[in-house]
Formats: sequence, structure tokens, C-alpha cells
Amino acid sequence: MHIKIVLILTIGLSIATALGYLSHRIKLSPIFGYLLAGYCIGPYSPGYVADIVTAEQLAEIGVVLMMFSAGMHFKWQDLLSVKKIAVPGAIGQTLVSALIATTLMYGLGWSLESGIVFGLAIGVASTMVLIRLLSDNHLLKTQQGHIAVGWLIVEDIITVVALLLIPTLAFSPGKEVLLQEIAYSIVITIFKFIVLIILMFTLGRRLVSYLLSKIVLINSQELFTLGILAITFIISVGSAWLFGTSIALGAFIAGMVIGQSKVHHLVTIKVTPLKDAFVVVFFLSVGMLFNPAAIAEHFNAFLGTLAIVLIAKPCAAFLISFMLKYPIKTALTIAVSLAQIGEFSFILSQVATKFGILPSEGYDIIVGCALVSISINPLLFKLTRKFERQFM
Repeated sequence: MHIKIVLILTIGLSIATALGYLSHRIKLSPIFGYLLAGYCIGPYSPGYVADIVTAEQLAEIGVVLMMFSAGMHFKWQDLLSVKKIAVPGAIGQTLVSALIATTLMYGLGWSLESGIVFGLAIGVASTMVLIRLLSDNHLLKTQQGHIAVGWLIVEDIITVVALLLIPTLAFSPGKEVLLQEIAYSIVITIFKFIVLIILMFTLGRRLVSYLLSKIVLINSQELFTLGILAITFIISVGSAWLFGTSIALGAFIAGMVIGQSKVHHLVTIKVTPLKDAFVVVFFLSVGMLFNPAAIAEHFNAFLGTLAIVLIAKPCAAFLISFMLKYPIKTALTIAVSLAQIGEFSFILSQVATKFGILPSEGYDIIVGCALVSISINPLLFKLTRKFERQFM
């Protein structure tokens, strides 16, 4: 198994480098290339390299590392400055996406729980794609850029809440569950989560800061990196074991705690290369588990989902921004920049699939829609900018 993982990483990272470079040259997000690289070495591609068990194991590690990275860079300051539009906008747009997706999937025979989780998964856009898109168009530090980033932070928070509640929704198939039991389980889950947060951001943060500060004094790069990894996995596994959260959510909390420690500036500087490697491994693992045959088999669901991502989501974002009396130019920028899905969509769908809430084809549909939306999004943005220059 160890040899298989090394082989996967060797071939996968090599292909990811090549396809990521090509994606960058044709003005696409490197994510597109990483996902394709994962598919190329996965069990569903013609050039078979990895078996499904190895791919799933790598995906588990990828989720933990990706969520740690997301937690590290989670900044409340980016949200507070644009909260008047970002909070109602993101909540409203997510509710619209979730409602349409739930209705669509329920009509296609999925359970209500599956439809809701699926809708929440496609309601959140990719941070990496968004930042790249805004940076390439010199909008990251503008009002439109700040609003889009703040909007996405609220979407991330909604996804984190969904990750918290997924274990609660994972009842055994065929088991009759009363509404009171579900409500009681949700209350207990939220209570445990609050206790976890209080512990981690009081005693936990102090302990993490103390340990990392001591390791820094040794002046060993590898020991510092190892300490961060150890703390991340301890918090992730401990949160799942003691408080019943998902490991992915535990990793997100670990990233936030480490990111707010006394040595956070050193963590940011020294862990950036490691974080970038985590990102590639995560998207490789996502691509490895992608089965295109599921899209052909459930093509109506795929087209419906793509319509939600490329049409319903941006339209909802535009209308909400316009109703909040923001300029049409700002509303268009926000709408088009959010017309894609990415890493949090994958994470939520992976966790939901693991708990038996989301059918396996749901994961494949989300990955397929991500590939399409990530490739189309820069083109849509260019067309929007051209429209703005000619008519505004």
C-alpha cells in the first residue's frame, strides 16, 4: 500500500504540474489541471494506476489538509467590512440554490436529506478560483472584490455548519426517526460544538501557542512543520472522537487555532509551501474518485445542476445585490465571480457520501459541474467586463 501511494504521488504530482501549467497558460485556474491529473491516475480513467481503496485513503488525507489550509486563512475582518451585503446576500443565494437543487433532486428520486446537502454543496463557490479571477482582473482590492470575498466567507460558514450537522442526519436507512429525535440530536450536536469551540479557543489556543513557541526556539524547520501536522491531526481526530464532529470540521478548527496562535506569522511564512502541496494533493484525490460514467447515466441531474451553478446562483446574487441598492456593475461582478463551485463543494459532498446521506453519483455530478464551471467562469467574466465597458 505504501508503494502504491508513493507511485500515485509521483505520477500524480508530475501530471498535475504539467496540466496545472497548461491551465494557467490558457487563463484557467490550476485547479482544472489538478482535477484532470487526478482523473488521469484514477481507477476510472483508461490509463489505470490507482485502485479505489488507495484513492479513498488519499482523499481522506486530502480533506484534512485542505480544511486545515482553509481554517488558517479564515479572516473575520474580510467579512465585517462588507457584512451588510455579504451576510444577507450569501444566505439568500445559498437558500435559493439549495431550494432549487432540493426540488430537482427530490423530483429525480433522491431523499429530501440528499437534496438539501447537495444544494448546500453547490451553493458555495471556490475561494481559489475567486481570488485568481479577481486578481487577474485587478479587482481583488476594490469594493467589488471585498464584497465577493466577504460573500464567500459567509458561504464557507454555512458549509461549516452543514459539516457539523451531517453526522446528525446520518440515520440508518429504513429507521423511522421522529422529528423530536432529530431536533434533540441537533441541539446536542450544537451544544457539543459550542463546548469544543470554547475549549479550543481558550485552553487549546494557549496550549498550541506554547508548544509551537517552544519548537520555534529549537530553530528547526522540519520539527516546526512536523509539530503543525501533529497538532492538526490530533485536533481533527480528537474532535471527531470526543465531540462527534466530522474530521474535516476538526481540521478546519485546527487551522483557525494555529492561525491565531502567538507564532501565526511564522506559521504563515513557513507553512505556505506545505499548504500549496496540500492543495494539490486534495484536488488530485478529488479527481481520482471522479467517475464520468455517472454523469452519462444521470445526465438530466448533471444538466440541472450545471444550470443552477451557472444561471440560478448568479441570478440570485445579482438580484439580491441590486435590491440592496448596489450599482449594477458591482452586482454583475459579484454574480459572475460566484458562478462556479470548488473545494468546499467537494469536501461537503465527500463527507456526506461517507455518511451515506449523498448517493455516489452526487459526488461525480459535483466534480463534473466544477470542471465545467471553472473552465467557463473566466470566459463569462471577460464577457461581463466587455459588456460593462460598452454599455455602462
